[in-house]
Amino acid sequence: MTDISSILDRLIPGTLIKGPMFNEPVIIITVTDLDDPVEIKGQGVNTNKVHTPYLSYDQVREIEFVKSEEPFCGDAKKFKLAIEAMRIGLAYEYDPYFSLSIARIDPLPHQLEAVYDYFLKLPRIRFLLADDPGAGKTIMAGLLIKELKNRGLIKRILLVTPANLTFQWQREMKEKFREQFQIVRGDILRSSYGVNPWVEYDQAITSISWISVIPDAQDSLLKSHWDLVIVDESHKMSASSPEHKTLAYQMGEKLADRTDHLLLMTATPHKGDPKAFRLFLELLDKDVYGDISSLEEAMRNRDAPFYLRRVKEALVTFPDPETGKSMSLFTKRNVKTATFEINEQELDLYDKLTDYVEEQSQKAAQDNSARGRALGFTMAMLQRRFSSSIYALRQTLERMKAKREDILRDPEGYRKRQMERRLPDDFYELTEEEQQDILSQLEELVASYDPEDLKQDIRSLSILIEKARELEEKQIESKLVKLKKVITEEGIFKDPTMKLLLFTEHKDTLTYLVERLKEWGLTVTYIAGGMKPGSRNEPGTRLFAEQDFRDSCQILVATEAAGEGINLQFCWFMINYDIPWNPMRLEQRMGRIHRYGQEKDCLISNFVSTNTREGRVLQKLFERIRRIEDDLDPNRTGKIFNVLGDILPANQLEKMVRDLYARNLTEDVIHDRLIHDVNTERFRKITESALEGLAKRELNLSMIVSKSAEAKEKRLVPEVIEDFFIKSGDITSLKPKENTPGSHIYRVGRVPRHLQKIGEHLYDRYGELGKEYKEIVFSKEILKTHPLLEWVTPGHILFEVVRADILEQAESELVNGAVFYDINRTTPAVCDVFAASVKDGRGQVVHKRLFVIETAEDNTITMRQPTLFIDLIPASGVTTALSFSQPDTVAVKKELYRHAFKAFLEEVEKERIQQTDVVKKHVEMSLNELIRHKNNILIDFLKQKSTGDTDSGVTGRITIIQNEIDELTNRLERRRTEIEQERNCKIEDVQHIGRALILPHPGRKEPKIAPMVRDDEIERIAVAVVTQYEENRGWSVESVEKDDRGFDLISRKPHPEDPKTSIEVRFIEVKGRAGIGEIGLTSNEYETAKRLKEDYWLYVVYNCGSIPKIHIIRDPVRLGWKPITQIAHYHVGSDAILGAVD
Repeated sequence: MTDISSILDRLIPGTLIKGPMFNEPVIIITVTDLDDPVEIKGQGVNTNKVHTPYLSYDQVREIEFVKSEEPFCGDAKKFKLAIEAMRIGLAYEYDPYFSLSIARIDPLPHQLEAVYDYFLKLPRIRFLLADDPGAGKTIMAGLLIKELKNRGLIKRILLVTPANLTFQWQREMKEKFREQFQIVRGDILRSSYGVNPWVEYDQAITSISWISVIPDAQDSLLKSHWDLVIVDESHKMSASSPEHKTLAYQMGEKLADRTDHLLLMTATPHKGDPKAFRLFLELLDKDVYGDISSLEEAMRNRDAPFYLRRVKEALVTFPDPETGKSMSLFTKRNVKTATFEINEQELDLYDKLTDYVEEQSQKAAQDNSARGRALGFTMAMLQRRFSSSIYALRQTLERMKAKREDILRDPEGYRKRQMERRLPDDFYELTEEEQQDILSQLEELVASYDPEDLKQDIRSLSILIEKARELEEKQIESKLVKLKKVITEEGIFKDPTMKLLLFTEHKDTLTYLVERLKEWGLTVTYIAGGMKPGSRNEPGTRLFAEQDFRDSCQILVATEAAGEGINLQFCWFMINYDIPWNPMRLEQRMGRIHRYGQEKDCLISNFVSTNTREGRVLQKLFERIRRIEDDLDPNRTGKIFNVLGDILPANQLEKMVRDLYARNLTEDVIHDRLIHDVNTERFRKITESALEGLAKRELNLSMIVSKSAEAKEKRLVPEVIEDFFIKSGDITSLKPKENTPGSHIYRVGRVPRHLQKIGEHLYDRYGELGKEYKEIVFSKEILKTHPLLEWVTPGHILFEVVRADILEQAESELVNGAVFYDINRTTPAVCDVFAASVKDGRGQVVHKRLFVIETAEDNTITMRQPTLFIDLIPASGVTTALSFSQPDTVAVKKELYRHAFKAFLEEVEKERIQQTDVVKKHVEMSLNELIRHKNNILIDFLKQKSTGDTDSGVTGRITIIQNEIDELTNRLERRRTEIEQERNCKIEDVQHIGRALILPHPGRKEPKIAPMVRDDEIERIAVAVVTQYEENRGWSVESVEKDDRGFDLISRKPHPEDPKTSIEVRFIEVKGRAGIGEIGLTSNEYETAKRLKEDYWLYVVYNCGSIPKIHIIRDPVRLGWKPITQIAHYHVGSDAILGAVD
């Protein structure tokens, strides 16, 4: 048995141990011998978790000391792969736009600005994004989700959207970001016996209206906690005052308390009422926006915390690489009213229908119950069926007649069943399918259950049905005649490639229009409520119809089911055959074609009958809008329709028309109300009030372009991912086989059992690992022609299990160290690899990075990048002793702090201070103003009491006010502490990953290799010549020669109006030769050139020993380089260089 004292002697701080009592290798911090047991305190290598076990002597004897008998005996290939695995795992730290590499999107400048310059810089994301419609909010939300997930900062995500947008959000998250979300609604809740679906699903989507009004949904939701909540159309969570909070607002308050990060998104965050807007902003932070003064200060200083709004004029594309010009994202939107008159026969039916509707509406108005109001609504809907089409009217009348005949058989039984029949408060928030179900039920409603009244009702309906049928048989329909005239004038019959999007309110009218349009010889498809999403290859589904419209059909006839969630920017012509009573529906419809990607000005025709009362109301509304557009939106960007829903709430038009039928309002009164409500000043107040003054009307495009250009240099490109994955095959036993050479499409087959085990551990973060994968790709470009292949990137479970397996299997290699060759070294050196985090005072990880520090033979210290290992050649079977003492780890850490950590920390702290200063100022202002206000009230009460007021309530009110002041004071102190913690950062979790010995390459003097060896003096001359050349052109040059970035210089062309930013960037690799000769690129340089393509420039300086001459080659990979595998280099002859100069 091993002597326990000898083991205890080896258990010293800094020693690395492992054994069956630990789930990971542990670095000892302290050891205390308690005479059996032994108390050990150590830090886990993989998790940084502190382990504090009490081990018996027998357990101590099972400890293994992870220490090599021979230095640097680890497998260098595994060592190199492990460092690459770590580097890829932290790619988001180096690539400022990391998620673009792993999402199927090509974002626009304003989307990058929002996510990377606003959201991700906050210690805790509480933010209102209030961009104009069409900005691509799902793109920004998806990018945020990917970035936070990649950093390991979030796991549980809740998306709260309008009911009719849940499918769109689910679809876009899956298609563009490969994120699976479960839609949670009534059917899921009912089927989850004994299980809370909000806890069961880590990524869920639900609707605002449902969770706000359904008690069971609320109760179960409020038992869950989320890492990130995103609310779309968040203006629905509104409150007019602290005493009048909507159910949706109350739900917003509760959700805000149950999530770490909260993103609210809406194009209409306020309605011109600063007090209501302040309450809305309180959902984000009740301390920052606790008082109206904080809003006023934000307006004065233009620095509102947690708020970003960009108007449509600011939304532009990246500049064209040839012309340098940016294009607006939006073309013009021309909205016209297509008026027509119904003829005498139609007017006769209209008058008789109006008499019936008025009679029934007046009866409904006498019944001041939910059922009476629902009947009034049903009558108004009946009149709208006439406005839609005679066919739709007849179909509805026949259903109503049949239902009344059923009622007549048992009037009393029906009366008992219908006592609670009502129109839901959130009717206009429901999906089309849900609305149609409710309308179908409401068609049963009758004003009286008396058999005689029912018989009279049936007779009236029969007369109307017969009148409608006569018109149909005579093919009399003035509205249809107008439709044919309008589309003929626009040229649809002459141009088979022209597209038309035709909206109707009713499914019956949709059926009617599809038949008529086909009779006219046009190709037609349709989307209606009740159609399942399906796929582009499944006839009868929404996605199939959308694809059919894009590829072959001229016309898409649609109900509101297509009003949201589909993108049809290939079509520029739209007709609203029926006008929705909810004004927001108009904007949503127009948004299907008037969006990013639309290349033509859009034409929208609104069909209105001028000799019906309803038609005249709509005509007056559109006249008012037209005048306001002339005043406030002459460029026809669509911003007036954007806020129309704030001027006219969803049910206001419908209520006015209902009152018209019940004779509570006249047509003139309605016109006067429209003139009063829909006026220029009211629109101006909404579009220019509150924080609208902070809206950005221009992007700092030059800064975004400059940042994007430089981001390319650090981008994690598919070639890097593919190279790592393929090289890992020998270790992981997962060996992809390329279909055909150069195709970059691989067959994988069955996943090895040990990787499946790893997949089980990673399931919570990355999802389920498949048991086999047929074909995979690493490039997004290949997906454009092979969209069904599996796209493997960081964050994909298959990639992550491979990465985890490499790190696990290379554990001992990192501990033991490994030997590498470098052709440019003349003496040995040691490279230590460290990982370190910056954490704030609240314990949140702000950044985590890898650091490489090189110690030369003369003890010179140089900071290197992890990419250093790309150019190093793994040595095998090398047994060597260092010619100098290995550097002490403690001494290395001291140098590391001085050369790297300190600057790293200062960079993070500077950013944090900028972020927290604005918040701190507003918190102080807001809460101190509330405290001052409460103190004034308290003073008044104390004066009242001191005068001998005997009111018994004064003492109680004084106590209440004092408690409120104490609560506000405590809130202020708590926020001061939190902000101070957020701005105070420190280096933490410093981890020594491994140590490598770098030796001069033994073949560096061989004839084939010698030309590739760097001559420091020649290179110095070459860099100086190139730097001078660039500066003479007026460009600014930065040297990055020592940073292992794959090039030597960054040359920037300054923006003429903003010299701190650049309008063009060149990443320059400099190669110098004393005379003229072949040129070599290291693996890192070659891979970087492949990644940067036309942004990478090779400047070859020949004749450095006499009269230097520069030869410039853009995108040098095209020259046909040949690999020298022995030294991981690529080379070309001088002829290739001289023949390819740009």
